[in-house]
Amino acid sequence: MHQTFTPFSLAVAMLFYCFSLVWSPTAHAQLFIDGSYSPDVMVNDFFNTTCVAVSNVTWQADSAQVGFFEGATTNLGLNAGILLTSGTIQNAVGPNTSGSTTAIVGSAGDADLDAIIAGIFTTYDACVLEFDLVADEDILIFEYVFGSEEYLEYVGTQFNDIFAFLVSGPGYAPNTNIALVPGDTTPVAINNVNNVNNPDFYVDNAAVTPDLQYDGFTTPLTATMNVIPGETYHVKIAVADVGDYNLDSGVFLSVESLCGGDLSPTAGFKVPNDLSGTTTVTFTNDSKYATAWNWDFGDGTTSTLRNPAPHTYAAPGVYTVSLTVQNYFTTDTFTAEVYAGVAVGTPDNTLAQTQLYPNPVADVLHLQMPDALQATHLRLYNHAGQLLLTQPLTATTTGQVNMQPYPTGLYIAEIVTPTQVQQHKVYKR
Repeated sequence: MHQTFTPFSLAVAMLFYCFSLVWSPTAHAQLFIDGSYSPDVMVNDFFNTTCVAVSNVTWQADSAQVGFFEGATTNLGLNAGILLTSGTIQNAVGPNTSGSTTAIVGSAGDADLDAIIAGIFTTYDACVLEFDLVADEDILIFEYVFGSEEYLEYVGTQFNDIFAFLVSGPGYAPNTNIALVPGDTTPVAINNVNNVNNPDFYVDNAAVTPDLQYDGFTTPLTATMNVIPGETYHVKIAVADVGDYNLDSGVFLSVESLCGGDLSPTAGFKVPNDLSGTTTVTFTNDSKYATAWNWDFGDGTTSTLRNPAPHTYAAPGVYTVSLTVQNYFTTDTFTAEVYAGVAVGTPDNTLAQTQLYPNPVADVLHLQMPDALQATHLRLYNHAGQLLLTQPLTATTTGQVNMQPYPTGLYIAEIVTPTQVQQHKVYKR
């Protein structure tokens, strides 16, 4: 029987997390793990491509068992994708400090995996991802790596954690396993790919790199589906412990599977709707698939934290905030104006006396403002919210905006003061 081991140290996982929050991804060699994305979101984002449509995504897993990975600077051989484990995704992170890393999830096994091992043993801690797909092409390729803490101590024993790519549909018997050793009909497993059997497809990680925790893993392998275009196929990807709950195993599914390609990150953040009563702003980072973050808060301060603490501005005002994110492939930037301590669309009596005319306007839009108003500038947006013009306003009571360059339609004119912003609908005829 396996010896019972404690889960991988939380301190090591936290050390990795802090280490990964640097700007350049080349500054770290460890595997990057992110458990904040649900499996259905990742499957749709990665595999709903020009040649494949996916649907009916389901999964059987604890939330700690499945997540996003980036391994471009590691010896994994895959850039990014989905990691499914029989333990926790954080236990896949290097360095390889233990030969017996274990997280006991305590969940059930899987009936299809039990059937593969002919009922001799029982599976535990199953992590299962399933979806349907319809393809425009007749050959589909899954690219993956299988790794485990059972290497090499338990090669040739009954403790042989199971992993399978099961396919059902036209041309396939139900639950046909397509995860096979290249050039053979033998399933990819610890007993079939190791330092003795099929060693060309095995990477011994026992004392090599800081990249991964798993003691061994396969080289990048492919599972091929021969399909009929337009027909529906069911795919089930599963990994589980066998015989007991001990020693983690995992399968890394590449984002480049199923006609996928390099993965671009998406930058984005949100702030509370009403900041009129405070200059302290909480930024909610809703970026996707990034491994580094660079905030510019618009007041000369910056941060490289993924989720920075609430930011306090020295004075009320309108600040241009940007978040630039990066992963192994490219960068993306999201920019928005934040009204800290400034009321938006709630004018005082002075601002309420502002007039914009004529409206509708054909050529020149005139602004009539009271003497007491200390307006700083006017911004003009189109109906889609795109900023078209920023025009300074002086202490004079009249301003003009040339509307001739713009097509017919609805616009929003914003008049900005040190403490407020007022929005006016303007129609260009």
